[in-house]
Amino acid sequence: MSKLNERRKEIVGMSSPVQIQNELKELRLKLFNLRLQQQRGEVKNNRVFAQTRKDIARLLHRLTVLENEE
Repeated sequence: MSKLNERRKEIVGMSSPVQIQNELKELRLKLFNLRLQQQRGEVKNNRVFAQTRKDIARLLHRLTVLENEE
């Protein structure tokens, strides 16, 4: 199974909004740090930016689904 499918299943398995908020905070910090590294020319794989943004979008979607279920 690919890493993408594993990540999707992991996000769908999250049932606590607090857990999702913590993960969002970590990913946003990661994206910020990646931008700093890019400015210094330290980023080797630019694909990490898109993957991180997509993970953030998946988490936001999952959070919305959980809020609508309540």
